[in-house]
Amino acid sequence: MGPALDGEIGAISMRAVWLDPRPIAGLLRVHRARDFDEMREMFSSWPGLPLNIVAGFATGDIAWQLVGEAPQRKKGWGTVPLAGWDPETGWAEDTISVEALPHALNPETGFLATANNRPTTDGKGPYVGVDFIDGYRLARIVEVLGARDDWDLDAVGELQMDRTPIPWQEIREVVLEAPVLNDTVRRAQEMLRHWDGVASPDSVATTVYEFFIVEMAHKIVAAKAPNSTEWALGRGFTDLSPESIVFARWTGQLVRLLNERPSGWFAQGWEREIADALEATYRALGQRYGDDESGWAWGVVRPLTFKHPVGERKPMDRVFNLGPFPWGGDANTVSQAAVSFRDPAANSHFVASMRMAVEVGNWDANRFVLPGGQSGNPMSPHYDDQLERYRTGRAITIAWSAEAVETATRETLELRPESPGDP
Repeated sequence: MGPALDGEIGAISMRAVWLDPRPIAGLLRVHRARDFDEMREMFSSWPGLPLNIVAGFATGDIAWQLVGEAPQRKKGWGTVPLAGWDPETGWAEDTISVEALPHALNPETGFLATANNRPTTDGKGPYVGVDFIDGYRLARIVEVLGARDDWDLDAVGELQMDRTPIPWQEIREVVLEAPVLNDTVRRAQEMLRHWDGVASPDSVATTVYEFFIVEMAHKIVAAKAPNSTEWALGRGFTDLSPESIVFARWTGQLVRLLNERPSGWFAQGWEREIADALEATYRALGQRYGDDESGWAWGVVRPLTFKHPVGERKPMDRVFNLGPFPWGGDANTVSQAAVSFRDPAANSHFVASMRMAVEVGNWDANRFVLPGGQSGNPMSPHYDDQLERYRTGRAITIAWSAEAVETATRETLELRPESPGDP
């Protein structure tokens, strides 16, 4: 690939499963699968994007399977370059079989859940990488699913809009017990103490929490990696990927450190640093948004804009972009809206790209919604006709049965092959 880095004399050769000429089946045939074994067999050839496949079968079985061909490495984990001249560097001839990849069939809980989390937690099974987000969203989904058994489409829609960040529950006591150095720290703690723990758009305490998390992360990085701050906080490598996977796991690391508070990190101790972070957070919000706390609501401080590539240049942003509008949540809520650790007020780059709920067996009872509309043309009425539904947790129904399709049809286009002799 040419020079690895400026000033280096070597070069890096990169390899990926999806660059090898391999057959592909998987999603192209999976709709014909009649049971779990057939589904897995179809994904035995899937060198494409790794996916979490969740399936229900007419037999009543429910199943989850991680799919995607992954290499069996002779040495290392693929996270850093290795010496190419070492015969122990490289891959085994065969990739990891689909049977060996993480999966589940008819779990005792009676339900399956997945949310971009690490697919195994017990260390068993083959190594499948490190690029997974913290498991907080999964934990919240499991918590809510396990709390009731009277689910319907309305209840599923409410869960999809859930904005409860579990990390706050895990650090609440530590933060509120930090020493009260002055009235500023006291006020920040009061706001967090009375917070209901929901990252709603109209919540001021949410803003304090999100900015505190980022402030504390900066303190930790300054203590251990002062010369690589932006990279350690998750700066991406291109404009197409402004954030690296590092930022998606920062909150989990922060929660662990705040609870363990290992020695040797800060000269004045963790408790004082936490108090200083609360003070810095409150003062920064006042300087940035004014002394009136009512103007610090999370949906005002960090609104959401759906940005079109053409809308990156003014004045085309007024035509192609949708928003800004108040929005809630963060990277660790079911309704995801990731927060940048370099600027917590920056527009979120990660939100739900589609929400869907289906009543299995009654396929006409379904709900779908996109963040905008079906069309990518801003001149089309379908460019933003789903936006209000997306914002408010509502959705549209897509006709499934022949009768429902006929009822919903507004126009019909017939394409006929040309007959001999036609002009």
